[in-house]
Amino acid sequence: MAYLRLIERQGASAQVVAERRRLLTPLVRVLEGKPQQLEVFREAVEMLLADCEPDERVITLTSAREYYYFWLGDVKKLAAMTSRAGFSTRNVHIEVTGSLDDLCQRLQQQGFADFPPSLGIYLGELFENGVDESVIAEREILLKAMLFLLHGQPYKPESYRVAVDAMLLHLAERGNHTAFLDLAREFFYYWLSFPPATERHAADAG
Repeated sequence: MAYLRLIERQGASAQVVAERRRLLTPLVRVLEGKPQQLEVFREAVEMLLADCEPDERVITLTSAREYYYFWLGDVKKLAAMTSRAGFSTRNVHIEVTGSLDDLCQRLQQQGFADFPPSLGIYLGELFENGVDESVIAEREILLKAMLFLLHGQPYKPESYRVAVDAMLLHLAERGNHTAFLDLAREFFYYWLSFPPATERHAADAG
């Protein structure tokens, strides 16, 4: 499988490659001979996710998302993704056991408040730009939930993309997926540009 060979060349361990092969093989079988259409792929992925263990759903979605353009044979898109390190080489297991409300409840129960400065900067700019307070509050809830899932992972774009995948699995409506993806893309540059002090100090020391 060309996708597996690529992530192996990019540094994925043999264990990561083997796990992704196991997770993707059923998807490849289902897609064999099917028309190369987004809806066909999406339905196959949803079937695959329905059979996954809760702690494998995120990495399965991540693997499927990355495999999609190999299935299409979209060379231009693959080249663009490769150039910006758009493929993950670690298997991050984030358990998905409920809805966004369940996730927010977990966040509150744990008293989690370890958010990077990028969150306050982003929300502050929204306020300064006159964005409605209800919209700001909704975005704050979504971003805090994502940052909760992201906490403890290496501060790298790869980790951010996996956390986005995890959030999508907590959102029931497909329309909400599109809106959240737009938000995640917008916030990404703040998250990358304004890391926590611990990350800045580690970068300076390196």
